[in-house]
Amino acid sequence: MQYCPKCKINIRGEKYCCPLCQGKIKEVDDNINDPFPTLPKKKISNITFFKVVTFIFIALEIVFETVNFQTDGRYPFVGITMLGLLVAWITILTTMYLRNNLIKVITWEVVVAILVDIYIDQKTGFYGWSVMWMIPSTLIALAAATIITAKIMKLRLDEYILYLILDLVMALLQIIFIVNGMNKFTWPAVISIMVYLIMLVALFIFRFRDLKNASEKVFNM
Repeated sequence: MQYCPKCKINIRGEKYCCPLCQGKIKEVDDNINDPFPTLPKKKISNITFFKVVTFIFIALEIVFETVNFQTDGRYPFVGITMLGLLVAWITILTTMYLRNNLIKVITWEVVVAILVDIYIDQKTGFYGWSVMWMIPSTLIALAAATIITAKIMKLRLDEYILYLILDLVMALLQIIFIVNGMNKFTWPAVISIMVYLIMLVALFIFRFRDLKNASEKVFNM
C-alpha cells in the first residue's frame, strides 16, 4: 500500500504520484489498516503451567518407582532422584504461590532443604553431617539472605521481622538433636543459636516497636 504524507491518505494500487495533490508518495506496510489484525498468541497461564509441571512430576515418579520395584530397590540413587523431583516440584509450587514475597520463598525453600538433607542423611546411614554442619550453616545463611533481601527490596523491619523470629525457632530446634545425641559436634549448632539469640535481643531492645507492629498485623492484637 502507498501513502501520501501531504494529504495523509492511503492509496491502493500502484501510483507514481498522489491522485489528489500530485505529490510524492511512500510505500507502507500493507497490514497497517488491516481490518482483521493478527492477535498475539495468549501466553500460557499459571494454572496450565502448573498442570504440565505436575503431570511431568507424577509421570517421572511412576517411572522411577517402577524401576525401583522391578530391581527390588538395589539402586539407592532411584529413591534420592525421586526425592529430588519432589523437592523441585515443591520449589516450583512455592515460587508460583509466593512469588510476590521473596523472603517467604527463601524461608520455605530452606525448610524443605533441611528436611530433605536430614532424610538423605538417615537413609545413607546417618553420619550426622546434616545436623552437625548443614543445618547450622543453612540457618546462618538464611538470616543473612533475609536481611540482604529486605535491604535490597527496601522493606520495613516490621515487614520481615517475624521471619527472623521463625528462623530463631528453627535454630532452637537444634537443641533436640543435641539432647538426643544425634549431633556429635555441637559447635556449629551452638554458634548459630548464639547468633540468633544476640540478634533477637538486639531487636527487642532497639526495635521493639517494629516487632510490636508486626505482631499486631499478623495476630490482629
